[in-house]
Amino acid sequence: MQTVFANKGGLRVVVPGEDQRQHRFVTVHVDTLGAMVKEIKPNGRLKLSKIGGFGWFSVDGVYCYVETRKGELIPGTILSSHTSVHVYDNAETQKRSDETMEIRLDARVRSSDEAKALGISVGDFVSFDPWIMKTETGFIKARHLDDKASAAVLIELLAAIREMSVVLPYTTHFYFSNFEEVGFGANSNIPALVREYVAVDIGAVGEGQVTNEYGVSICAKDGTGPYLMALPTN
Repeated sequence: MQTVFANKGGLRVVVPGEDQRQHRFVTVHVDTLGAMVKEIKPNGRLKLSKIGGFGWFSVDGVYCYVETRKGELIPGTILSSHTSVHVYDNAETQKRSDETMEIRLDARVRSSDEAKALGISVGDFVSFDPWIMKTETGFIKARHLDDKASAAVLIELLAAIREMSVVLPYTTHFYFSNFEEVGFGANSNIPALVREYVAVDIGAVGEGQVTNEYGVSICAKDGTGPYLMALPTN
């Protein structure tokens, strides 16, 4: 196996196969959801800017960490500005948005100057507590399983190929991208000999989707157009 780091931060693992002329390509992405400090409010709470696509409702009440420029992690909680039902009539109905969500730090902070004294500044990264749990029924619950679960599958597959000395029929590239597939990730690093490409990702389960939580979903198209059923072999 050969590992190649892309200039954009991705990692490609090349596994030689019997056929060196027609390569195969498999990719997952390891970028994650989070936030950045957008503003330090006068009361010492932090206004946020999203990293990734998620709804604020999904992180309401979530524990988090603010990473300072010096690498220190300062804990806090993501809450709406009108949280207490004892104080605000609209605590339940207040819209969770960029304007209303904030971090309340686990520190004695009552002003922007006190927050800055902790080393916090605009642009600091905010990580969400993953809340990892493995149940007795065999389920794994956690944040950020998109697309970390797929990455774990490929890592286990690569380990099995090495340990069992499996020879693949085609040279195969396993690419761990730090971007979603919008032209910045694996799509910008496809070797010329690749003839088939498989992106392993989450399967969206919901109304109108022919899928379930216990099987593999095969996407027929994305938001812009269909995928090819098969690619030419020459």
